[in-house]
Amino acid sequence: MRSIGGPQSIWALESHMDTIANRLGIDPLEYRMRLLLKRGEVLKPGATAIDADLRQGTQAAVAPLNWKDRIRDKTSGVGVAVGVSDSEAMPVSVALIRLLADGSVIVLSGTTEVGQGARTILSQIVAEELSIPIDRISMRGTDTLTTPFDRSTGASRSTTVMGSAVKAAAEDLRKQLSQAAAEAFDTSTNSITLRDGQVCCGDQELSYAQVVSKFFGMPGGELIGRGYMRPDGALGKTFPLFWETGMGSAEIGVDLETGAITIHSYVTVADVGVAINPMQAEGQDEGATIQGLGNTLFESLEYDNGQPVNATLVDYRVPRFTDLPEYFESVLIENRDGPGPYGAKGMGESGIVSIAPAVGNALFAASGVRVRDLPLTAGAGLARVEGIAVKLTTQIVFYDIEVL
Repeated sequence: MRSIGGPQSIWALESHMDTIANRLGIDPLEYRMRLLLKRGEVLKPGATAIDADLRQGTQAAVAPLNWKDRIRDKTSGVGVAVGVSDSEAMPVSVALIRLLADGSVIVLSGTTEVGQGARTILSQIVAEELSIPIDRISMRGTDTLTTPFDRSTGASRSTTVMGSAVKAAAEDLRKQLSQAAAEAFDTSTNSITLRDGQVCCGDQELSYAQVVSKFFGMPGGELIGRGYMRPDGALGKTFPLFWETGMGSAEIGVDLETGAITIHSYVTVADVGVAINPMQAEGQDEGATIQGLGNTLFESLEYDNGQPVNATLVDYRVPRFTDLPEYFESVLIENRDGPGPYGAKGMGESGIVSIAPAVGNALFAASGVRVRDLPLTAGAGLARVEGIAVKLTTQIVFYDIEVL
């Protein structure tokens, strides 16, 4: 589903990191700061070197929780987790951009809009490259009869890979438009600038529609830009194209009598390279985190003789807005160090991987109980805290969030 295999592997890995730190008598945050790979170091042979500052992201995650100076007790705890995953984004995409006779633009891209905001991002890239208002740009729905090839919509690749193809197509179209304008003005392309849908040459201006009309000698025709991405192209040959990194920190409370968990604060951090649309990027990271909250505290299919007994949303609990922590923050790390347009990296999956181990580590810090099964409130068995036998139940306590 979202970050296939990521939540499961990071849950085990980051829980184990805290176990090791505890055995060594080292603060779990300090343990990570000592051992996290640096930018440029290799995680596995033959793979792309780490392209993110993992320490910067981890520090950003714990900063709002006042990690070092907070007063700790047996009923509350903080936890942190670092997620690094390979999204396996194959760099094969093709894009076409049509500049029509009326000066409007149509983008043809195989990336399917499934709520991730791809159409907005790709249109923003075109608007930037062609110096045209975004309301003059439209995208057609994906159709294999007319839409250029794209490897897939997934693996956090739309902005990085298809965005690069769209940017290349826009650059190709911009070059054609400049050449057509230079012909119309009887000058060189060095004298041509594009601004807000107008071609400028000194104090002379022509609209894009007028340039197309002059190029074809009639009020019709269109210019078409083409862009390709392939493994030995602009994105390079080594894999992964980028490491998708996400950090999370949690502050929780534990009821020693019932085992109920209260998430007071949660901070999620995504290293995005550059956020082309910050609001969408934050929404993706927050959405991934809340989705991860489901498998952390609620979601578990129960079976009786091979048949699911909670197979409807009446019985199968998923997160609600009322389940949001009292303090919930999304932080974007922007170092413009990604392979995509303007230094962007893929994101949208990273937020789901860190919440379970962050909450699990906070539970361990608060109670001394290391739970190895998810969700944390089901199937955890008996845990002994302060000499009291506690059975973790399905009771969850949250504060309502006030919408200002």
